[in-house]
Amino acid sequence: MKVVISGGVHGNELTGIYLVKKLQHDFFEAKNISVDFLLANPKAIKMNRRYIDYDLNRAFSKEALTQDSHLYEFERAKVIQERLRNSDFLIDLHTTTANMGISVILSKKDEQSESVAKILAKEFEQVRIVQWFGSDEGDFINSLVPSSITIEVGHVCQGVLESDLFFSTLKVVKRTLDILEKNEICKEPHPAYKIEKYVDFPRRDGELFGMIHPELQGKDFTLLHRGDPIFLTFDEEEIFYDGESAYPLFINEAAYYEKNIAFCLSQKIAI
Repeated sequence: MKVVISGGVHGNELTGIYLVKKLQHDFFEAKNISVDFLLANPKAIKMNRRYIDYDLNRAFSKEALTQDSHLYEFERAKVIQERLRNSDFLIDLHTTTANMGISVILSKKDEQSESVAKILAKEFEQVRIVQWFGSDEGDFINSLVPSSITIEVGHVCQGVLESDLFFSTLKVVKRTLDILEKNEICKEPHPAYKIEKYVDFPRRDGELFGMIHPELQGKDFTLLHRGDPIFLTFDEEEIFYDGESAYPLFINEAAYYEKNIAFCLSQKIAI
């Protein structure tokens, strides 16, 4: 089995970048897997920016991969497609400014990815499983391989390293390699959070006129009920949630302002 560990799909998410650099120099004895490493967006990494022209983790749709484009990330996606062509499993490393702890994200439904995620969630108290099957903007890098997990950790500022998150993530990555090397399988069901919709900030004439309510800030994975406050306008007026009960994720993620996402809504399921 060929396993690839990627960091720097977003160039200002330093945990994944420096974990890849560290792991390249760490010895990992394996008989059943080979491990390769990928720094996905070298230009953005060098400039400590999320991307140069376009979000690389939305640049893997069939349309993007087949069309000629002047956009750096679209061309980089084609290079990565070739690099991952014969790979079996991808561990993609990300950080978030939201209070997501260590989230193992599944980007499509396959037995091996789910099994790895469930073992990690059972063994690490801070690990939660999230299902996020793609974006309207374009497919994730995970779409290029048969099986994968994304490890998303936070909260941590963009362009910043935090030692506790770094070493906690390192433990999860090393355990993932161990699971794949030993071909460990988990068939028992486990809770997961399935992202189903996005909620935008309050806007007026296209411009923000409100923020995440302080009672919602940092409450990722906490059940949100109808009538709970979610936004506070610049005029200090509260806006209350008016939907069915759901679990908010990626609350106030800095990179999602440009995507018109204040937070995602998920439902708790078993996988």
